[in-house]
Amino acid sequence: MKDIQAQTVEIISRAAMVDPSRIRPETSFAELGVDSLAQIECVFSLEEAFQIEMAEEELWQLRTVRDLINAVRRAVEASWSAKEFSASD
Repeated sequence: MKDIQAQTVEIISRAAMVDPSRIRPETSFAELGVDSLAQIECVFSLEEAFQIEMAEEELWQLRTVRDLINAVRRAVEASWSAKEFSASD
């Protein structure tokens, strides 16, 4: 599985049409010119890439690249925990 931060930056860079090297965790979506629709498209791409589902209420609170990276990490961890729990049944 590709690194969460690297994959997130790659997807955002495509949506913002900027070089990935310009994207830092503290960069806001507004600074990159990523509107809410493009942000949701990024989330869908990340959900597909990591086979996760992110909480819808959390999506409206994402302001920076770091916020999205952390949300993806939480969703991945929750997904792994759920798989481990179901495997132990």
